[in-house]
Amino acid sequence: SERPLFGIYHPPKGTPRRQAVLICPPMGQEYMRTHRALRQLALQLGKAGFAALRFDYSGTGDSSGLDTDASLDQWLSDIGTAAEELKDTASVPTISIVGIRLGASLGFLASRERLDVDSVVLWDPVVSGRHFVQEVLTVDGHAEPGGGTAEDAESVGFGGFALTPEFRRELAAIDLGSVAHHAAKRLLVVASAERLEYQEFTRHLATLPTPSIYRHIPSGGDWADAERLGAALLPQTMIQGIVECLS
Repeated sequence: SERPLFGIYHPPKGTPRRQAVLICPPMGQEYMRTHRALRQLALQLGKAGFAALRFDYSGTGDSSGLDTDASLDQWLSDIGTAAEELKDTASVPTISIVGIRLGASLGFLASRERLDVDSVVLWDPVVSGRHFVQEVLTVDGHAEPGGGTAEDAESVGFGGFALTPEFRRELAAIDLGSVAHHAAKRLLVVASAERLEYQEFTRHLATLPTPSIYRHIPSGGDWADAERLGAALLPQTMIQGIVECLS
């Protein structure tokens, strides 16, 4: 109650399934670009019988807190809070998680030990936090491609969101390829474009006991294209593909 989160619950249409879907958003400009797409995803999941919950992490969107207070541990905790809220609201014993970009990475990490998670869908996940932070700083003009930044001790902006030095270090430490165990029953990587990091990550997932699937659904993410940062992303083929995977 001291740090309320904002969420939007989408009830299922028709016969409800015994499982709901938690949707984990990305951050910064990617949050704004995908806002409509994630709403459409929730609506399509509802038509397929899934209850769904979209939410904002602490210090983002309409949730409480300041962006300068953001931390990786807090956002992972927020996902756990949202998961419990969704199970309670939808009256279901299990959930699946769908995350996009950084949201995919956080959903994957937050559910490592959760036995109530059926599937985790990683839509264009951030596999290497170090590469992601460098990409963010480069796109926003805070660094040169492949180089460092003179603002390592300062907060910098990312699509209207403040990235503190501490939070940048936490994000840079993310490495999905180092996760050696996952409790979910199924892991799905869906990629809008073929990238070496997704192929390497998929090979790593194949070494885990948890069954994993990789699907390439062309839909043009262009996440690092500065000229397209303001363009909304509404890839119907990707949305439909994710719904089909979960169904």
